[in-house]
Amino acid sequence: MTQRRDARLNRARLVAAAEEVFETHGSAVSLDLVAEHAGVGRATLYRHFPDRPALVAAVFDARVDALERRVAGMPGADALHLLVHAVGARQASSPGLLTTLRRSPEGVTHLAEVTARVRGLLARALAEAHAAGAAWADATTADVMLVFAMLEGVVALRAPEEAAAAVERAADLALRGLLLTPVPARR
Repeated sequence: MTQRRDARLNRARLVAAAEEVFETHGSAVSLDLVAEHAGVGRATLYRHFPDRPALVAAVFDARVDALERRVAGMPGADALHLLVHAVGARQASSPGLLTTLRRSPEGVTHLAEVTARVRGLLARALAEAHAAGAAWADATTADVMLVFAMLEGVVALRAPEEAAAAVERAADLALRGLLLTPVPARR
């Protein structure tokens, strides 16, 4: 049986609201504020998301969905550039979300699923960049995942108001180590 249309709409509104609220107020914000921002009651939020990790997991799913749409049909080097910068920007704009997932068994499982999806996007982009002669032959998907870990460290070491610029700079430096071609212009 499919969800009713209004239930699907409420779920989508909650995920969009969570993205905005987490970005504005941080990952530890009251979930009541998320429900209020989405224009739904607390019971509706908990009917869809029984706890914070479930809501954060849905935010990560939405982020990966958006990345998949954005890189579809994009040349490999451009896609790789976009993926590294987009993931880094999200890490900087809402720190603490990864930690939320890592603190619960369900979150860890979901994080592994999201990571597998991101690895798939990276593998395709890197394979195309290799085929086009745009990436170093020894550059691997694991290398790009290491870049994401390094960007997470940059976020942890910077004041919130400095994190975005520092992540952008670190991402550009890392991409210079992966790509043979000039780093494409940001989109």
